[in-house]
Amino acid sequence: MSVPHFDDVDAAADAILARLGRRIVLGTPLGIGKPNALLDALYARAQKDAALSLDIITALSLNPPRGSSALESRFLAPVIERVWGDYPAMRWLSDFEAGQLPDNVRVIEFYVPSGARLKHPRAQQDYISSNYTHVARDMVSRGVNLLVQAVAVREDDGTPCYSLAGNPDVSLQLLPMLQSVDWPWMAVGQVNRGLPWMGNDAQVEDSVFDVLIDDGGPGHHPFAVPHEPVDDSAWAVGLRAASLVRDGGTLQVGIGSLGDACCHALRLRDRQPAAFAKAIADLNGDTLAQAVGGCGRFEEGLYVASELISNPLFSLFEDGIVRREVFDDIDIQRWAAAGLLADDGRGLFERLYAEDGLPRLSRGLLAAMQRHGLAHPGLQRDGQHLRLPDGSECANDLSDPTVRASLDAKAQGEGLRGGIAMHGAFFIGPGDFYQRLHQLPEADRARINMTSVAEVNRIYTDYRLERLQRRHPRFINLTMKATLLGAAVSDQLADGKVVSGVGGQFDFVSIAHQLPEGRSVLCLRASRSGGTQPESNIVWEYPHTTVPRHMRDIIVTEYGVADLRGKTDRECIEAMLAIADSRCQPKLIEAAKSAGKLPSDYVLPEQARHNTPDAIARVLAPLHAADHLPRLPFGCDLNADELALAGRLKRLKAAAGTWPGRWQLLRALARPAAVDQPEVAKALRHMRLDGPEAPRKLQRLVRAAYALD
Repeated sequence: MSVPHFDDVDAAADAILARLGRRIVLGTPLGIGKPNALLDALYARAQKDAALSLDIITALSLNPPRGSSALESRFLAPVIERVWGDYPAMRWLSDFEAGQLPDNVRVIEFYVPSGARLKHPRAQQDYISSNYTHVARDMVSRGVNLLVQAVAVREDDGTPCYSLAGNPDVSLQLLPMLQSVDWPWMAVGQVNRGLPWMGNDAQVEDSVFDVLIDDGGPGHHPFAVPHEPVDDSAWAVGLRAASLVRDGGTLQVGIGSLGDACCHALRLRDRQPAAFAKAIADLNGDTLAQAVGGCGRFEEGLYVASELISNPLFSLFEDGIVRREVFDDIDIQRWAAAGLLADDGRGLFERLYAEDGLPRLSRGLLAAMQRHGLAHPGLQRDGQHLRLPDGSECANDLSDPTVRASLDAKAQGEGLRGGIAMHGAFFIGPGDFYQRLHQLPEADRARINMTSVAEVNRIYTDYRLERLQRRHPRFINLTMKATLLGAAVSDQLADGKVVSGVGGQFDFVSIAHQLPEGRSVLCLRASRSGGTQPESNIVWEYPHTTVPRHMRDIIVTEYGVADLRGKTDRECIEAMLAIADSRCQPKLIEAAKSAGKLPSDYVLPEQARHNTPDAIARVLAPLHAADHLPRLPFGCDLNADELALAGRLKRLKAAAGTWPGRWQLLRALARPAAVDQPEVAKALRHMRLDGPEAPRKLQRLVRAAYALD
């Protein structure tokens, strides 16, 4: 039966309501997988009809930023026009963020942009704390009856082929679950030709949808997420984390400046191994690097299994560092891992018998070998015999040298294919990231498998296969705080306010403990600005945790790496103290002693007493001098002038927040930078404050930003 197609979202919304009625529980992907126009069409109907109940269950909803002040708005206006010019801002999201949703509309989120909902009571109340792998299950438990998704399309021989693009994450898991519910439901796809088309598991038949919407237009660019600048503390964390990665291993990395630093450090390690090794030695991290990871080039390459395929991870794929391929058949994966598929002058079947003792070809193995290019597609198994492509027959007995010789001469395939170098569940990044995905050669596109989050964040489908694929996995994620006993706090403040969400962090920590070679690496900055004194991000206790202490593993700060696996509580505390900010260590030691977890005569070792930003700056200075640590290692949607201006305005805002800063600001206002200074003139033009009608107060503030000490 043909799937109904609409070229108008309003007509599609009418069809949805006609079938599902006036109670809609809508699930839609996080990030760029949302069909913006369809969501707004359904929201508009709920606005007009109070009897229509609409729940939107989703995560990471993104609209172009809005300034919180006149200066911010003027700075952002030209940036928004250039970076997000054709992106359709979602009205339901704007109303939600402004606290203006009608009572019959509810937004339920399981992950939010970091810090975006801290002052939003309704968002805090309607947040679901859920592991990423449990999201589809939790949607069903809430009675989801409508799945809507943006899809990519391309023509193959005149036939449209559809793809879930960068967001098969929840949808591939949810669709089979919906098949077994006892209530009416629909799956609706809206074509967006601005989405990069991805194959493998992300490619779907149109029959998975009950309705498809396609107006034939070009669509819009996916939401661009600019990179943040990387500072010295992030560089130190990233370098240390990169030294824990094993060549030939498996990689997962979270998003943010710490993740960017780690990925660039892996690139530095591959391109400049001597400089990388010296930096690790200067950071006193070479001993653990030898035990857990390494400092040399990636001769075997890495395989990525990461819920997020970020721009930095994709850049490592483009650089050829991510190149180790895995296969969906356990025998082929085992042969690949053992090096049996590399040509050594012997025939393939001769190698497999001699090195692996392969006795015969089962139907399943033969099909897998043909799918992966190892066996000729014309080779057939007929009972206990094999029919060769030339029509001749031989016994299905590889112990016979004549059989092996016949197979090697007549039945070998064209060569190994179908390997995957990157498994991911969703992608998001800056604008040029999507453009590069659009332009990706088909051979490289085939080596990326965007798939269900259940396939990436769990190892339950086939543990033996996953264990072979995920050799020496390093799951590198970010956390806000860690306790001296090794627990991690990643998603909430002490009062329960949600900062972001659990996401896949606990999933990956769990996998690290299940795989014999796995390690969980949680990265954090040792301290944060706390007025006149720094506030430690390593604490004695916290009201709740994201990762409990009994799952502690490796924690990294700019000052060191704490390997906590198998440690006693005292050993754990001592290791965590050694990577804490030295300005915060005395209070932490006092708390641990008061609890009886450290001996009363404990003394911090001398080598752990110099954990200061200045010490890190001295170690990193040679790398900066050699241009090995760029401020934006993976580029940015903002140009150099905009980044410089953003930094000035950020400093201006920070100065207004403290009394010493206010005195500096008053001095700068009294003697602002001249308007004819090149940097100042550029800034004023960007913010449209250079004309005679420009507000003088705002112009003077910008000039003051360039006069701050």
